[in-house]
Amino acid sequence: MRDSAASAEAALAFLTEARALAEDARGVHLLGPVPAAMAKRAGRHHAQLLIESRERGGLHRFLDTWLPRVQSLPSARRVRWALDVDPIELF
Repeated sequence: MRDSAASAEAALAFLTEARALAEDARGVHLLGPVPAAMAKRAGRHHAQLLIESRERGGLHRFLDTWLPRVQSLPSARRVRWALDVDPIELF
């Protein structure tokens, strides 16, 4: 999951809240949130949260329940965010 916001704090705060919603998840491993490799581009601050699973089905079951909860976070409206399943690169 990646996001961008006007401030680095807002970018990391949203992903921290999203991660907190997944603390009880089984079968997935979360890394981050961390600033992106290019933390500031086009005047916006970027961060990312990596979600890993050994089983593709387990990952999709997790995402099916977790994403609606993430979308309902008030902070989800204050940042631009996206989820890339099988990202080609992390930037």
